[in-house]
Amino acid sequence: MQFSAVLFDMDGVLVDTDRAIADLWHRLASDSGLVLSDGDLKAHAFGCAPEHTVETLFAPLTEQDRAEVLARVRAAEPDLACEPVPHATDLVRALAAADVPLALVTGASTVRASRALDTLGLAGLFDTTVTWGEAARGKPAPDCYLLAARRLGLPAAECLVFEDTSSGVRAATAAGATCLGVSRGDRGALRSSGARHAVPGFEAVSFRGNPAGAVLTVADAEEFCLRSTAHQLDPVGEPGRSGSATEGSSLL
Repeated sequence: MQFSAVLFDMDGVLVDTDRAIADLWHRLASDSGLVLSDGDLKAHAFGCAPEHTVETLFAPLTEQDRAEVLARVRAAEPDLACEPVPHATDLVRALAAADVPLALVTGASTVRASRALDTLGLAGLFDTTVTWGEAARGKPAPDCYLLAARRLGLPAAECLVFEDTSSGVRAATAAGATCLGVSRGDRGALRSSGARHAVPGFEAVSFRGNPAGAVLTVADAEEFCLRSTAHQLDPVGEPGRSGSATEGSSLL
């Protein structure tokens, strides 16, 4: 399968923030006299836009109270703790070195996304980013992935996406992209949501550079060929953005 760009979600894909996100929503619910279950968070918080979470899980509150909850999320969100997801940064660096166009598509705020990329040492490697509030609707709507593809100058069908939640997978596939699920949780749910493959971690994804870009092999099952910028084609069939491709191979 041939693709022209790779798009990454952030929370759960590049950084592990599950505990911090769960703690924040549980605290806000408790302060509002509500109780949230693990199932509530899985269905309507992880991988979802905060507006969606507030509208669904805090529905018993008045509109004014829901607005206050969302304001508290905005204030607390930039400081959420995170840990790197093993091997994820290696893959991003390898793809960037092979001049494969990259995008970060996240429900995190611009401030938190920037801090996370700085912490991971990935600042400047993404060709574009889409963060909280930039798309008309957040995940599970497809708007953020359509916006990222448009900013890259590509149809979404030429984009390969890494996601870790059912809502994120649904957003990517609804946009027309091919999605690969990465999660140590319920991978069956990712596949049933539309992920082409679902693996427990990036150790199941191998990278091989070539003169045209790169090849990713997922779970020893399928290869995904990625074009470098030097091998992108514009509408009249001429090479697109300039760039250099790396050769050789490495296993992430």
